[in-house]
Amino acid sequence: MQKEALASLKDLRSQNKKKALLISATGTGKTYLSAFDVKTYNPKKFLFIVHRRNIAENAMKSFKNIFGNERRMGIYSGNERKIDADFIFSTIQTISRYEHLSRFDEEHFDYIVIDETHRAGAESYQKILHHFKPKFLLGMTATPERTDGFDIFSQFEHNIAYEIRLHRALEEKMLSNFHYFGVTDITVDGKVLDENTAFSLLTAKERVTRIIEKAEFYGCDNGCTRGLIFCSSVAESQELSDAFNSIGYRTVSLSGNNTEKERIDAINRLESSDPSEKLDYIFTS
Repeated sequence: MQKEALASLKDLRSQNKKKALLISATGTGKTYLSAFDVKTYNPKKFLFIVHRRNIAENAMKSFKNIFGNERRMGIYSGNERKIDADFIFSTIQTISRYEHLSRFDEEHFDYIVIDETHRAGAESYQKILHHFKPKFLLGMTATPERTDGFDIFSQFEHNIAYEIRLHRALEEKMLSNFHYFGVTDITVDGKVLDENTAFSLLTAKERVTRIIEKAEFYGCDNGCTRGLIFCSSVAESQELSDAFNSIGYRTVSLSGNNTEKERIDAINRLESSDPSEKLDYIFTS
């Protein structure tokens, strides 16, 4: 898949195309693919933009595996601003602010990658796209179709470098097979809950019991279920996490108020095999 995509990117550039969109299911190696293409392009200055610092750090590790010590690499996020690095890995929250954006000339970067580029309709991403004039711009996403009406395809002039959707990734045995279960029509005191239901009912004990009942019924064969629970609000996320913890589960609620360290610690605990450390669920909105 990566070889085909790299050949397509090379072909687009031979046609003097300066933008391309890579549509690739989560887990199919978009970051390494971009690193291989950057290696081929060999830019003097390169920028990789993501929406979370931990993703920027992981991307930089992947690039270091490909480039070794050929390039000086650094993070530009929060209090760490390696502005002199050849390859900069930055969060959109930092670099889109005027005081940071103004530090870079519009042609400073030869090649820019925007990860999760389906977010490009947001004002912060538009600032980036209007400011910089790279020789080549690569957008990467698993979900280019937007419900907000923003046309990602037009943003990249309909130059689709490659497309591998979830079903094909599964057919190619690139991803683990999975089953998806939706729990519908939860009722509390005879009332069907919907997104407009009063918060007190959304976090009611009966609802918590029903969620646990279904999670255990459809859970893992080894009985060691780990999960993410998405909620309609931050308040609901915290209340449900507290409710699960009160009956013996180990969970945390994460929101925009949590630090990057707290996020990383939570993910590490979710992945941990140590019974004293392991989390059962992370709740979030």
